[in-house]
Amino acid sequence: MTERRIIARTRRVGLGAAGLAVAAVVVGAAGVLPLPTLQTAPAGQLVAPVAVDQQRVCAGGLLQLSDDEGQQATTASSVGRAQVASASSSGDDDSTALAGADGSDSDPVLWTTPVEGDDVPLVAAAQSQSVSEGELVGFAAAPCTEPTSSTWLVGGSTETGRVSLVVLVNPTDVNATVDLGIAAENGRVQGPGIDGIVVAPRSQKVVPLSGFATGLVSPVVHVQSRGGRIVSSMQQSVVRTLDPGGVDIVSGAASPARQVVVPGIVVRDSAALEGALTEPSSADLQSVVRVYVPGDEAAQVSITLATADGTGATFQTRVEAGRVTDVPVDGLADGTWTATLVSQVPVVAGARTSTISPEGAVDLAWAAAAPALRGETLVQVPQGEGPTLSIANTGTEAATAVVEIDDAEQQVTVPADSTVDVAVSGGDVLTLRDADGLRAAVSWSAAGAVASWPVTSAFPASTPVVVYP
Repeated sequence: MTERRIIARTRRVGLGAAGLAVAAVVVGAAGVLPLPTLQTAPAGQLVAPVAVDQQRVCAGGLLQLSDDEGQQATTASSVGRAQVASASSSGDDDSTALAGADGSDSDPVLWTTPVEGDDVPLVAAAQSQSVSEGELVGFAAAPCTEPTSSTWLVGGSTETGRVSLVVLVNPTDVNATVDLGIAAENGRVQGPGIDGIVVAPRSQKVVPLSGFATGLVSPVVHVQSRGGRIVSSMQQSVVRTLDPGGVDIVSGAASPARQVVVPGIVVRDSAALEGALTEPSSADLQSVVRVYVPGDEAAQVSITLATADGTGATFQTRVEAGRVTDVPVDGLADGTWTATLVSQVPVVAGARTSTISPEGAVDLAWAAAAPALRGETLVQVPQGEGPTLSIANTGTEAATAVVEIDDAEQQVTVPADSTVDVAVSGGDVLTLRDADGLRAAVSWSAAGAVASWPVTSAFPASTPVVVYP
């Protein structure tokens, strides 16, 4: 091989190696540098739906599963009439009668206040009823609420002498299909008829809880609807042997959360209750905080009970997943209490108290967990003796809210981790301002008559959404 051929071959080898090196650099850069892409971003547009007219639904009068002669034990009939009051910031509200359950004249009512342009009015309505007919004796009060697809009812019992009726009202023009998630002290309740309950348009339907399981000491019911939105509540009445033991309406509670606040817990005639608890049939005169863990993990719950004057106590309890626990509460002095529950997993809660008048009249009250307030909130106080507005602050700083009662304003400062009680009267219309994050309840306390329900702010009238073509 000549020197010229050697030089030529060496040059070709060098050029080939250089080419391979350049190719390697290009391939490596392609793996590091972003490659150009071709894509078309959809043209989304933020749209604010038109606010719908404001609606509130009142469940109507108290019910029993029989007629005046004790017949028709599977058919609901009304007992007396509820007193209903309503108010709106526009003064323009209209009532529509809905069909009562099983053709009864329980008189459920739909209140409607129209929206004018962008002005969404404040609306409130509520009902109350004193009854003393047969096995139904006591006082019951409830708010008239907005239709929704999900409601938690914490209360009731299906033990002997205890009747719990789930009351469903469909104010819409389409069928509502309702599923009941029932849990109790032994876990979740299963059985035919729990799912797929049809509530006809503009009508009321009553579902006895005992139709699914008897002997339940501590039920909690999650009502979910498909199709039309509904308003749900539970009526509980008690008969001990032959003696009426009170009646109440269980209002919807706040959704599961790691912090749950139950204001407006009425304790009255505690000394008389202690003596009555010695009777075996009177065990449910005991004050309890009812707690349910809807998830799959057990909860260690801290419960703090306190009054407006600072009296209180804190204790711990364990609640198994999927089970309901009634936590007995002893030694509470007469007054209005707030229970604050803190858990590492979401829970729902409520509280039951009872009273015995000097004349021996017995009544019970279920207080439901209250959601946090937001924006301006209108509250209608129905008729009844001894009403009180309780405002609870679970924050770390004091909060000052404005409470307007029939055009007279007052500033209410609620210290951190405290409750303030405001005296109100039956028929008052309240407007709560600057109360975001606070919780509130209206309660009643009179001889042989106690009741409570949480204050709930209106749902957002409309929420902006992004619409894509």
